[in-house]
Amino acid sequence: MALDWKDLTREDKLTFLMVSPTNLNEIYGELDGVDLSSSSLDAEYYTDTRTSGSLTVVGDGWIRGSLIRVVHSVPEWGWTRTLGTYIVTNDEAKRENGVWKYELTLQSMLFGLSTDLLVKPWTVAKNAMAIKAMRDCLNAAAFKHTIVSGANDYKLKTPQVMESGTSRLACLYSLCTMANDRLDVDGNGCVTVSKYVKPASKVPSARIDLSDPRGVAFDDLTRSTDWLQMVDIAAVSFKYSDSVKKGNKTETVQREINAYAKVSSSMHQAHAQRGYTVTDFRSVSELTPQTAAQAQKLANQYLKENAPELVEWELTTTYLPVWEGDVVELVVHDGMEQYKGIRKCLVKGVSLDLGSMTMALTLKETASGDKGDV
Repeated sequence: MALDWKDLTREDKLTFLMVSPTNLNEIYGELDGVDLSSSSLDAEYYTDTRTSGSLTVVGDGWIRGSLIRVVHSVPEWGWTRTLGTYIVTNDEAKRENGVWKYELTLQSMLFGLSTDLLVKPWTVAKNAMAIKAMRDCLNAAAFKHTIVSGANDYKLKTPQVMESGTSRLACLYSLCTMANDRLDVDGNGCVTVSKYVKPASKVPSARIDLSDPRGVAFDDLTRSTDWLQMVDIAAVSFKYSDSVKKGNKTETVQREINAYAKVSSSMHQAHAQRGYTVTDFRSVSELTPQTAAQAQKLANQYLKENAPELVEWELTTTYLPVWEGDVVELVVHDGMEQYKGIRKCLVKGVSLDLGSMTMALTLKETASGDKGDV
């Protein structure tokens, strides 16, 4: 059946399971004593470790060293979703009124790869395949992982040396960048590698209508935009030395090739619309070929890269089954004309209050492009 997340009469249930640190399928038992009012989970699309959280636990129920798996269910619907499986990286304790209270810091499994450093250089050979190298890296760290069907692979054109002291997470990101894959972690704590998909190409999984009388959004919408900082001129400068003969002598002279590109005067970031200019000026160390036409090509490219306006929205909603990387539609009915209507947005950030089951969402419009690490 279709689930109605606008139905606030439903009963949300949270279960906290203690999981073996060496076997994600082995459950030690349920963790009791979690103070939901001071516990939360967070997820960010553009962070290396993707998700984190904190739990307040009253009593000595936590088995030290176990992972914490958070499961959300709505029993009357028969619906269950695992929100995350976390490493505990801090267990600060305080004794009050004869009872110990623990503040557990939760980090994703990717965090565990960020603290695992290579003790000697690791060389990925020329013609090696990126996905096999990723598997080797994860197997060496004893991490459960899934290469999602359809993930991109890449044959290395040159050997890649991962220096000693480099984290395994950095190695994986380097390989994912080569293959144009996205590194993430699923709810059960399994590291995943999948084909990178631009947010603009994703299908929205939910709609948040700010005027819906049965809507899930609170009345606290914030919009931010970089319109007043947007570039309207991109300029390129290439300085080089040239040899010139003067009689029997050869002299070295300094030369410079310059080019620039500017937006149309009708664009809202143009000088005519804002009353001032913002220039992206780049001095390049190489220019091949060393021609004005090549410099102009670069200027046009840099102007295009700067073209999307970064528009983000922040709001609070009741719980929705969305997470970082999902895409939603935000329906805005009032305010400035250019920001009204159906706004297709990437869920850039989520902060879930486990006590109230409310979500503070940061939504980035997909039309803003996808600047940032994949």
